[in-house]
Amino acid sequence: MNTPLNTSHGAARPLGILAALPQELGDLIDAMRAESGVRTVTHGQREYYVGTVHGTPCVVTLARVGKVAAAATASALIHEFDVEAIVFTGVAGGVGGDVHVGDIVVASTLMQHDIDASPLFPRFEVPLLGVSRFTADAALADRLAAACERFVAEEGAACAARFGTREPRVHRGLIVSGDQFVASATAVAALREALPDALAVEMEGAAIAQVCYEYGVPCAVVRTISDTADDHAPGSFMAFLTGIAGTYSNAILARFLGA
Repeated sequence: MNTPLNTSHGAARPLGILAALPQELGDLIDAMRAESGVRTVTHGQREYYVGTVHGTPCVVTLARVGKVAAAATASALIHEFDVEAIVFTGVAGGVGGDVHVGDIVVASTLMQHDIDASPLFPRFEVPLLGVSRFTADAALADRLAAACERFVAEEGAACAARFGTREPRVHRGLIVSGDQFVASATAVAALREALPDALAVEMEGAAIAQVCYEYGVPCAVVRTISDTADDHAPGSFMAFLTGIAGTYSNAILARFLGA
């Protein structure tokens, strides 16, 4: 059984686990029901599932899509459920030149690629915070990356054969977020020019990282690459989301929570 991340006044504080879409959570809620039972709390038009899964007390919910929705959900996890840390799992578009469909990216840093309050503030800087890049919690990210590496070592070849993808690799680095579904070669080229170290693009992670930064709560983000954010992205994204995302999420979270 996993040792709880921490304790407060003798009781384990829960870990918040988020995804944007149901498929990105895999069977995590069903696993929680089987292990401990689930208490469901409705708050802010979202359902939060409270219980224990793989030995870890958790609050699991859907952030929904986009930065505002993700930030609101992260804030609720912090203030209403007193989570000790937040982990976000899901899919993303590949931006880095050596990042391919089926690969996994664990964030070292996160930033909003679409924030620009210039000339009042530098491009990409969050006004009044003086920060453009938010650092994921090192210990959480290390633990998440280790879970991904174990998954790849133990199941990567079989997943690649089953789904017709390359054998997955694990990357660590910059994940960028914005309120657009990036789906054109032109848009990808612009991202690469502006942020040459970006590995993946999605719509929630940096907003969660900002909320966690402001409240001093550790966070980590893991993304499986569903597409290459180009003109083929919509079809690739939907096929990956419905056919593959849950398998990756189940395998990674089981290793992360049960480590």
